[in-house]
Amino acid sequence: MSADVPEVGDLVAGRYRVEERLGHGSTGVVYRATQVRLGREVALKVLHPRFVTDPQARARFEREARVASALDHPSAVSVYDFGEDGPRLYLTMELLEGRTLRERLSAASEVPVAEILDLGAQLADVLSAAHQLPLVHRDLKPANVFLVPADGERGAGVRVVDFGLAFIAGSAREDRMTAHGVVTGTPEYLSPEQTRGGEVGPPTDVYALGCMLYELVTGRVPFHGTDMEVLTKQMFAAPPALGEHRRTEPLPTAIDRLIVRMLDKRPAHRPEATELVMAFADLDRARDEGPRNDAHLLGRSARMVAQAEGPSASAVGEGVEVAVLGEVDGELWVALAANGIAAWVASIGDLPARALVYAPGAPTSEVARLCADGYTVLSDTDPGDAARIGDLVAAGAAEVVLRPVASEDLSRRLLRVARRLTRDLGT
Repeated sequence: MSADVPEVGDLVAGRYRVEERLGHGSTGVVYRATQVRLGREVALKVLHPRFVTDPQARARFEREARVASALDHPSAVSVYDFGEDGPRLYLTMELLEGRTLRERLSAASEVPVAEILDLGAQLADVLSAAHQLPLVHRDLKPANVFLVPADGERGAGVRVVDFGLAFIAGSAREDRMTAHGVVTGTPEYLSPEQTRGGEVGPPTDVYALGCMLYELVTGRVPFHGTDMEVLTKQMFAAPPALGEHRRTEPLPTAIDRLIVRMLDKRPAHRPEATELVMAFADLDRARDEGPRNDAHLLGRSARMVAQAEGPSASAVGEGVEVAVLGEVDGELWVALAANGIAAWVASIGDLPARALVYAPGAPTSEVARLCADGYTVLSDTDPGDAARIGDLVAAGAAEVVLRPVASEDLSRRLLRVARRLTRDLGT
């Protein structure tokens, strides 16, 4: 047996006969194979020969087998065997029949709400099981989710694959196999903390699932552009509101709210996977009670149009209230009022407890002090001022907008943050 990758007809480890090459990735080749003694079809993954002598690549390959086999869940791909066959490293796992979620998304113009809830529930459940181990996948994306038909043993549903980037939450950074040259995720589904190279944990998977659900609802990922543009937006930009995307089938407001929470830039503010399991169960029960479209309730204040005399006056609006610390031009005041936002000029000394604060031009030290005192703060920065953006995020700012800010964009962000604030306060 040569050191090259196997060919059709080869026998690997004396028991796996290669039947067909299915595909390849950056580190290995995957085949359909038959486990000869059992007559069972399996997926056989073989590490590429050029990595066999690389200690890190070998460790990464072995870890994939250990991590995947540790997670015993109906929605996680089953790993059967792992070993060496001369110069080859291999693992065998469940052979999946079906298509990926990426293929499903490419084939449909709109995914029904019932299917979104079903997929979301299954993915939340497998993440909940993984996070209790505690395993973090950290490369969750549609290409790593298989949709499989019923097989008589494990029912129809999803299978999460490719745990090559997974790691044990809380493990030492040097054990996470993020060496130069190893892909650490896909930009469209990377969390802000991954993008910054920060601490990765269970909230990272929740954010990726939020991106996937956003795409299931809208047919588009939250952020588009070059890799660098997408990574920058993941860190600092708010995704377009789900309500901006037209759907034939109305979307329950609760799904909208849940996805917004999952896409929070702050890991600690995202729901845990166990909470998502319960949330999807509640959504499913609500659908059984009868369909309803309550999206108009969220849009009501946004349709309330009022007038303001100018920057020295309080804008008259209904619903969201925001204290402004700084200079805002007259056009923006009117726009805020037209979008149902009651704004007034404030000073630090007269802020009500836990207020929503817009502080354009505020020093980062002032933003940090306001956040530490329990206020929810939005501020702004000049385009390209990465240092200020990073400092504002580190200070705890809920949103950072780029100057000059369009009135509709600022209004939308204020409304979104206000909803989060109201929800967190339990009102």
